[in-house]
Formats: sequence, structure tokens, C-alpha cells
Amino acid sequence: MTYDNSIKKIAELYDARITSTKDAVKAAGQWGSDDFVPLICKEICSKIKLKQSDTILELGCGSGVLGNWIIDKCSKYVGIDLSSKMLNHFLNNSNKALDLIQGTTDLTGFKDNSFDIIILNGVTMYFSNELLANTLKEMKRVVSPSGVIFIGENIVPSGYFWEFVWFQNLSPTKQRLLLPYVKFRKWLAKNPKFAGKWKSIHNEISPKLIKEFFSENDVQQTNAAAFTVKKQQLGSKYKGNRRADFLIKFRGKII
Repeated sequence: MTYDNSIKKIAELYDARITSTKDAVKAAGQWGSDDFVPLICKEICSKIKLKQSDTILELGCGSGVLGNWIIDKCSKYVGIDLSSKMLNHFLNNSNKALDLIQGTTDLTGFKDNSFDIIILNGVTMYFSNELLANTLKEMKRVVSPSGVIFIGENIVPSGYFWEFVWFQNLSPTKQRLLLPYVKFRKWLAKNPKFAGKWKSIHNEISPKLIKEFFSENDVQQTNAAAFTVKKQQLGSKYKGNRRADFLIKFRGKII
């Protein structure tokens, strides 16, 4: 898939989601029920240690689930998203003054060192390798020298299996037995001719890639905020996916 086609596909996906549901949380996808939203937002804000004086750039802000939560808790909030319909929903369902831009995550148009915190939450699974690489470079460019980058809800190779509901519902014994099969089908699906039902637009991020890209800074990997909250609330009843959050703390950055 070409760069332009991957951009177009992401925009079309989210345009279709908000058109079909008219619900910000459902359209965003990763939040679950409305009851979880404030808890997940609090968890993310705790990870980034959000302060009232901080300036925030959210890439892939979508329908404003997280943006509406943090906008009053910082000095400046800017949201960027590809989907015009998601942005319109954000604008039309908020009673706050919003600074929103329709655009790509890899070309923000801001000056170097413009924001204290940059957030990219719940969208990397739709990024092509090229878009991901360019987005990481752009985030690194516009974050302040002592700033923070938060990349949330990432599918990592070790958690790939948990993206399948049927796999989550198997017993631990059956899960262990089927791990080689899932790995084989995942490898086979790289060829469109053999993908079948395993064809997916979901992509992974290697923790090694993130750590190497931001090697001069402090990189922390934790369970995704949504997983942490749902596990706390539901206990053993919650299975769910095994996504990861990356928090990168800058200490005098090198571009």
C-alpha cells in the first residue's frame, strides 16, 4: 500500500465510524463503555504527569474523547486528525474553545520544540511503516527539550494473539497449543493470496524500534491505560487485548 493510500484509508475508516455511530466513544474504538472513559483518561494523565502549565499536542485526536478531558487541565491544547467528520463531531459536541487542525501526524506545521507533551493514542495500529517512521520524527522535532511523548494503545508482537477474541476465550492450555499456529497464520497472511480471513489492517510496533529511535532518552513501556483500568475494574473477568503504552521523557533532546 502506498503512503497516500494508507492515509486515505485511515481517514475513510474514521469517517465511516463516526457516521455510523454518532457516538464519540464508540467511534474512537479502544475505550470500551462510557464508564471507563474518565478512569482511562485519569490513568493517561497520571502517566504523563499532566500539569496546568503544560502545552499539549494530540495527534489523532479524533472525536475528542481524551481531548475534552485534558483541555481544561493544561494551558494549551491542539488536536490534529485526518478525519474531517471526527473533527466536526469534536467541535459540535464540546462547549470549549477548540484549536483543531485537519492534517497528517507526520507534517504538523509547528516550529521545533513547540509542545511540552505530545500524545498519540490508539492509532498506530493503522499506520504504515513509512507513516509511523515519519510521525516519530515529527513528534521528536516538535516536543520541547525536556518534554514528554506518550504513544498509547500499541499492538506489540508479544500481545498480537490477544487481538483475537476467540483466542482470549480459550483455556490457558489451548492458548499455549495454538500459539505456533497463530504465528504461522500471521506469517502466511503477509502474502495477500494466503491471507484469507486473517487479512487485517492492524499493524504492530516493536518495543525495540521505539527504544532504539528514542535511545538518547528515557523510554518506559507499560500495559496500556485501558487494559490497566479494565483489569482493575473487572478483575479475573476481564480478558481483553494486551496492548502497550510507551512514555518517552526527554532530557535535552538530540534530533
